[in-house]
Amino acid sequence: MGRTFLVALTNYERELPYQSRKGGLTVAALRNKIWPSGAPSRRRSSLVENCEGAAALEFAIVGPALIGLILAILYTALIFLAQQMLETAALSSARLFLTGSAQTIKMANGQIGMSANDLKNAICNGTTGTDSSGHAITIAPLLPPMLSCSRLTVNVSTASSYNVTSTAAPTFTYNSAGVITSTNTGYNTQSGGDGQSQILVLQLIYLWPTGTGPLGLNLTNQPNGNRMLVATSVSTTEAYSCNSGQTSC
Repeated sequence: MGRTFLVALTNYERELPYQSRKGGLTVAALRNKIWPSGAPSRRRSSLVENCEGAAALEFAIVGPALIGLILAILYTALIFLAQQMLETAALSSARLFLTGSAQTIKMANGQIGMSANDLKNAICNGTTGTDSSGHAITIAPLLPPMLSCSRLTVNVSTASSYNVTSTAAPTFTYNSAGVITSTNTGYNTQSGGDGQSQILVLQLIYLWPTGTGPLGLNLTNQPNGNRMLVATSVSTTEAYSCNSGQTSC
């Protein structure tokens, strides 16, 4: 404001006759000539031009939606990650049947061949045994630590040809309390008493806890806020040797 006053004062003096400048004018008179309605208020001008806090206000409006979108992306990405890990576990589990290890392994308790519970335990925790040649076998855990064994269901079946192979997800039945009463799954590794050169369908079914995500995103397809993830592997088993004591494998 001071600079404006000086510029205006200089311009005004140039327009005055020499006699007026000689006699001089008071500062008050010059101020009235330059600003007849009074000098502008510095406080009012500073308030109009002050933009501090605008960014904070804009973020307060846009921020919640942006954060919700980021969380929704992470929410969905975790499901894709779990599905990929389940697919990897299914491929590794199917290889146990592909090579005949699951059908011919001699367990620590003397049992030959894996039962349904043995297979699930091997997938979750790993297991040891001996093969048909008497060599020690060590199977490492196939299920990643991120996935819980209590939420895993294993389904093994055979098919007569690839044309009639069913890879549809099994149907889980729940009671009124949301507890699973039936999984419509089974464990069949042989057809006609022989598991060699057999088309085998292995499915790992996992109930991933999802609930309702950010921005109301809901990807559940099962009760209790779960989403069913299914990983399927279809393969033809190789020719392998039965373990001693097995009539068929």
